[in-house]
Amino acid sequence: MKRQFRILMAGVLVVAPFAVTIWAVCGLGGMLDSLVRDPVKRATGVELFPGTGMLIVLAAVYLIGLLAEVWVFRWVLKALEGLLTRLPGIKTIYESVRDLLKLFGGDAKKMGQVVLYTAPGTTTTVLGIRTSPPGGGRGISGRDTAMVYLPFSYMFGGITVFAPPECLQEIDMPVETCLKLCATAFVTNTHGPGSTEAPGASKGS
Repeated sequence: MKRQFRILMAGVLVVAPFAVTIWAVCGLGGMLDSLVRDPVKRATGVELFPGTGMLIVLAAVYLIGLLAEVWVFRWVLKALEGLLTRLPGIKTIYESVRDLLKLFGGDAKKMGQVVLYTAPGTTTTVLGIRTSPPGGGRGISGRDTAMVYLPFSYMFGGITVFAPPECLQEIDMPVETCLKLCATAFVTNTHGPGSTEAPGASKGS
């Protein structure tokens, strides 16, 4: 019986990642498709071929990306961003989504430096992201500290601590990799159990 259960679990481990990925992609594709197909059907009575709406949305996003390189359009976007960041509530949503998406774009390096944080008086280290400049500064803690974001595992969110420079050790690791390892509790870590340091680690803030 135990052998049959192990075989079943082996099958689940193979099938589940594919199934969840396909489900997520199809769900997102369907949502994008409905953003265009449903309004067009209500307005004109014409039902577009499935998938047409998603292609139109992707083409529109690509066009906006091209226009973002034009100075006049960048000025309009900056003005719109300034308006959104002045609206209570909407500002929080907009800035949170914007900063999260930057992690998957070309601005990941601007989001911070991956570090190992050792709490004072302990020998336990925690993987985190220093979000303040290397020099730190006197923040609300009243001491020379650096702001470090410590992500939670298997869920969104985390905590932000004000850490003294001597408690931080820089790690040569991309921010995306750090978030992935933290999110999966190092289950997919290829460096081996308990391995947290990457080549090129250096002491300091």
